[in-house]
Amino acid sequence: MDFSLRICILSLFVACTLALVGCGKSKVSAPEVYSSSKVSVPEVYSTSPKTKISGSYTVWGKEYKTLSSADGFIQYGKASWYGKDFHGRKTANGERYDMYGMTAAHKNLPFGTMLRVTNLSNNKTVVVRVNDRGPFVKGRVIDVTHTAARKLGMLGPGVVQVKIETIGGSGGRATAKKRSFSGAYYVQVGSFGSKENAQQLRRKVMQAGRSCRLFRDSSRDVWKVHVGPYFKYVAAERARDSLNDEYSGAFVFAE
Repeated sequence: MDFSLRICILSLFVACTLALVGCGKSKVSAPEVYSSSKVSVPEVYSTSPKTKISGSYTVWGKEYKTLSSADGFIQYGKASWYGKDFHGRKTANGERYDMYGMTAAHKNLPFGTMLRVTNLSNNKTVVVRVNDRGPFVKGRVIDVTHTAARKLGMLGPGVVQVKIETIGGSGGRATAKKRSFSGAYYVQVGSFGSKENAQQLRRKVMQAGRSCRLFRDSSRDVWKVHVGPYFKYVAAERARDSLNDEYSGAFVFAE
């Protein structure tokens, strides 16, 4: 039993969670909204303009992109941990999961990437190596081992806000001087096959006092609604959290 079993176990948790919270949010959709099982929703973004997509994999019908490089990567989000239920089972890269080791699961970073994880509630820090995929629970960006969680002081709460940043390893180089992202962040709140529907959503967002634009994705012939720009990831993340109450599935991306 291996990575696939982990997916099955997590799917039960996600199904229960969605059943409880799914009824409270409206979907970003319309009669002509674009939809396809091939459409991927990016969930993580590097602060490095050199970051490129190298491949993809699918879990529960959703496609996830893997990065070819994690150089300069920084991310904020929720961390959780996994322990004895997976101890000794195969991880996504073929290793055996060791709950007493210092490894982590991430949806997009290359295997072997070394990450510094900081618990933002107490500033405790650990260094872990990515060898697994996940967590596939909405809102979470990283799963760490039992030992890493203990060192971070998160065994009790289980889920905490963290900052993760690349310090070296496969796809990431330790650098004395951090790179900074010179572009902007946006929050996507809708994707439509009809320009009229996209314009209608844009007007609604602007009436709420937010800056908003339309973007035509010619590769899929769809119109996307982007809120922003924001010049700090944290600001974009706050906007996404606020918008997600009304537009389920809103996500941040870097341009």
